[in-house]
Amino acid sequence: MGSRGERDRAERIVEEVFRVDEREIDWSIAIAGMLAVALPLLIGLAVGEPTLGLLAALGGLNVAFIVPGREASDRWAWGLLGLVGSVLAITISDITQPSIAASVIATLLWTSAWSTLRVVGKHGALAGFATGAVFIITNGLPAQPLGLAVAAISVGGVAALVWMLIAGGGPTPKQGEKTWPGIGTTLSTAWSRLAISPVLRHHALRIGLTTAASVLAYRLLDLPFGYWITVTILTILQPDPHASRIRSIQRSTGTLIGIIVAAIVVYLTDDPWVLAITASLTAMGLFATRERSYHWLVMLITPTVLLMISSTFYRGVEITGYRLLYTVIGILIALASTWLLWGGDEISKPPPH
Repeated sequence: MGSRGERDRAERIVEEVFRVDEREIDWSIAIAGMLAVALPLLIGLAVGEPTLGLLAALGGLNVAFIVPGREASDRWAWGLLGLVGSVLAITISDITQPSIAASVIATLLWTSAWSTLRVVGKHGALAGFATGAVFIITNGLPAQPLGLAVAAISVGGVAALVWMLIAGGGPTPKQGEKTWPGIGTTLSTAWSRLAISPVLRHHALRIGLTTAASVLAYRLLDLPFGYWITVTILTILQPDPHASRIRSIQRSTGTLIGIIVAAIVVYLTDDPWVLAITASLTAMGLFATRERSYHWLVMLITPTVLLMISSTFYRGVEITGYRLLYTVIGILIALASTWLLWGGDEISKPPPH
């Protein structure tokens, strides 16, 4: 009886991890997401400023990722939120980067604050993750002159917003279909839900403390690409232990497949143009499947970001090895944090959606 129950439980977990929503792929959104990444990278290479092109592409990826599909209201406002968040992220990350203490404090406050968007559900969680990841990655990359960096990420973000709005300007949802809330509703309900939900308050603080601790560790140890540990933690931590375990499985399996894809590409070529074009193609796949499966999302965002960075800071297959190692470390830290920081009293109290 016990073994059958365990098998049933394992089957349910596998089904949850690899679940794919049956919905039609929106190719116009996919192409817009590809352009948000491709144009900044390729223009940066063409004019001899690959690092600024990478920053613009990160801004474009973040904004495009935050803008929901055509079923949402206030798509422009969500995109504007992502744009403002990207500009603030790179500004604060650039200012704090020279100081380990400042970077740790900024990470604590930034990731905690943006994780509160989870109170409005799935899309708020994605927006909070994307903007947190931009801060973490840019804080870990070599610093650029602040004015140029802000200009690059702003241009990339604005262009991505335009592409996504044009792509999503087609049919509106049919009557009775579920739609995402407008951003006004989102922000007005966020604080009221936080006020009555200790689970979500604990979740925000847990994310801030754990990501900040990981930044302190990798900066003190001077780990190359150590920010991947922090990004992994940001991805996995959820308001309850079960969801965090599911995310850890999705993250580990999806990242492993994505790393293999990226490793094959960087092994075959070090041509920045080929790497940038390949990153653009995986970005198109990312936006084509982002609403269908979180596992596919992770599997495609991994080579997208790795190849974007490799087109500017080429380290061969070595970068994929770091990514794999740091993903494992990040998963272990995130799961430990789930149980050590207010884990036990939240299993039976799911957060509002």
